[in-house]
Amino acid sequence: MTSIARVAVPIPLHEPFDYRIPESLKDKIRPGIQVLVPFGPTKRHGWVVDLTDHSPHPRLRDIDGIVAQGAEIEAELLDLLRWTADYYLCGIGEVIECALPRPVRTRRVRTVRWVKLTPEGKQVELTREVPEARRKVLEHLRQSATPRQMQRLVDECSVSDSPVKTLARRGLVEIFDALPPEFGTPGCEDNGSSTVLISPSFDPNQQQIDAIEKISSSVSKPEYQTYLLHGVTGSGKTEVYIRCVQRALEMGRGALVLLPEIALTPQAVERFTERLGPVAILHSMLPDSERAVHYERLRQGEVKIALGARSAVFAPVTDLGIIIVDESHESSYKQENSPRYHARDVAVMRAHRLGVPCVLGSATPSMESLENVRRGRFERLRLDERANGRPLATVEVIDRRAEAKSVGGGGLFSIPLIDRIRATLERDEQVLLFLNRRGFARNIHCPRCGFNLRCHQCDIPLTFHKGKSRSQCNYCGEHRPIPSKCPDCQFTGIQQRSPGTERIEDSLNSLFPGVKIDRLDRDTVTSTSRMEAILRRFRDGETQILVGTQMVAKGHDIPGVTLVGVLDADIALGLPDFRSAERTAQLLCQVAGRAGRGESPGHVVLQTKQPEHYALCCASRQDLDGLLDEEDSIRRMLKYPPHGHLARLLCEDEDEKKARESAMSLAEMMKEMNHPEVEILGPAPAPIERLRGRFRQHMLIKSVERGPLREVARAAQAQKPRWASTRITLDIDPQNLL
Repeated sequence: MTSIARVAVPIPLHEPFDYRIPESLKDKIRPGIQVLVPFGPTKRHGWVVDLTDHSPHPRLRDIDGIVAQGAEIEAELLDLLRWTADYYLCGIGEVIECALPRPVRTRRVRTVRWVKLTPEGKQVELTREVPEARRKVLEHLRQSATPRQMQRLVDECSVSDSPVKTLARRGLVEIFDALPPEFGTPGCEDNGSSTVLISPSFDPNQQQIDAIEKISSSVSKPEYQTYLLHGVTGSGKTEVYIRCVQRALEMGRGALVLLPEIALTPQAVERFTERLGPVAILHSMLPDSERAVHYERLRQGEVKIALGARSAVFAPVTDLGIIIVDESHESSYKQENSPRYHARDVAVMRAHRLGVPCVLGSATPSMESLENVRRGRFERLRLDERANGRPLATVEVIDRRAEAKSVGGGGLFSIPLIDRIRATLERDEQVLLFLNRRGFARNIHCPRCGFNLRCHQCDIPLTFHKGKSRSQCNYCGEHRPIPSKCPDCQFTGIQQRSPGTERIEDSLNSLFPGVKIDRLDRDTVTSTSRMEAILRRFRDGETQILVGTQMVAKGHDIPGVTLVGVLDADIALGLPDFRSAERTAQLLCQVAGRAGRGESPGHVVLQTKQPEHYALCCASRQDLDGLLDEEDSIRRMLKYPPHGHLARLLCEDEDEKKARESAMSLAEMMKEMNHPEVEILGPAPAPIERLRGRFRQHMLIKSVERGPLREVARAAQAQKPRWASTRITLDIDPQNLL
């Protein structure tokens, strides 16, 4: 019998800790169970991840005990968490902490008391000998086919809880703790176990039928296969998702649906619940207690569909039958703090380990996904036409360089765009304006001496937020008032350049008085309810113009939108990132796809100063194949993904010299390993050289083969920093190089 447990504690250390299993617990300790262990001078909760007979550590401490009603991790999920920690070279404890909502980890899930009749309570005669208060309770419960919440029961019967407790002692009722009533009644058939089917709004076309049959076949067998559902915007990918999930439910199995943006959740929840019944929602904008309740309903099998953002990939769906990743190309699926996992890749691995299909949906697939199709790892299913037969929106490119030279040109909006907006409003149709920069102005600048108002902690300009009457750093939150004159030359003509969504909204209110305008960005979306209200007003036609960042670019289906305007379409092309052209084209195709999804045709206006750039040319033609041909040759030559593998090492220190020396020391160590397949680029200052008060040096580890890259990265990660104050971060398969 094993005598040692390997326990993961939620701290940023890679290896679990070894503890002796006391004799009294040897029959109870198993992988996945939550335990209490001594940790330094304190005690901490942890999870048993493995059992063994030996340990390299001579002196081990005993496990103190099992956490009562602890959050046990099922074997399948624990196996996935282990793989995630190993692949991304991070601590298993960190991954567990990411996967479990805080109240689940700490056993603070909100529950309420419920009451139900026992078989004896159903049969007892309600004579006058039964006290009136107890008789009221029993009569009330007999009139209800389901359990009743204790507080509601005593209120409706006008009694205290004393007669209910007396009935419980006599075995006539049962009192138990369960989830609050807003999440369903325990034991009811309509709380997630049954499937509600409503006829779809349209019949699927032949391409949709082919995709549904192909994926459903893998669900029925079941068998692992990753399908790349490559469909133009508006081609009805969601209909394919719903019907495939329906097939899983018919087989008594569950489904997991991932979304790239929290803003897409309300629309997706509405569609799935209307057709398939209740879903559990998991994303970071939900209150912890509510996330925990949804998590528990999944774990207990009360709900079979999980829907959410990145971290929902670890949702405890019972008997999982299909995994769907919508907008699978999105970089938001990659977590930028530890553990730095990519939810799309974890989803594919989870499906592979379970032997179930995984569907990656996208109108603009990533180059990595297309390369996997080419190599036969994924199977591509195409949807080349919009589901309602409508054509894609026409695209008009406005060269802002030429317009700036004309009289009255160079403003926020080109003259053609203003004319288009006015004509659209006159037809009582809706307008969507996109600018991937929030705030009122990004650059507070002195035209005389060149002074820029910059963050003291970060190497970036402060953004002016007019609504808050202050300039603010969007990274660390530092804020300062706008100076009335230049601190360097005392010039009073301080200017605000690089407008953001707040200034666009302000200008629109001046141009179109009386028109209802809303804004959707991180400044206005302070809660889930606020986000839902903004989107609901736009969907219902109350809002005529919606201005937003990339939160408005993906997945929204608003039939009334016939005009999409993109301001500064080339805004991301100058970023020092090899994916900048690919992401620009993807984002422009996505936002263009919001136009013309209803009965009226759509039109898109792209404002740019680089109309000849191949990314913009391909986006204007909605020809991603051309873009990929252009990008593929460059990536292949430089051995960048998908023709190579990448890891990023980042050294951060408050002392610039220490950060640089630590990075140089690490680079020398990696180069001395003499792996011919591995190339080390750098070290060099990161594009954002200073962030939150720390100087940043980074280097890239590049290799055609994944094995040597991981070996070098693991060795570098194990090195102690040259200086104790230096923080070293490793990112496997990085999506952000800033």
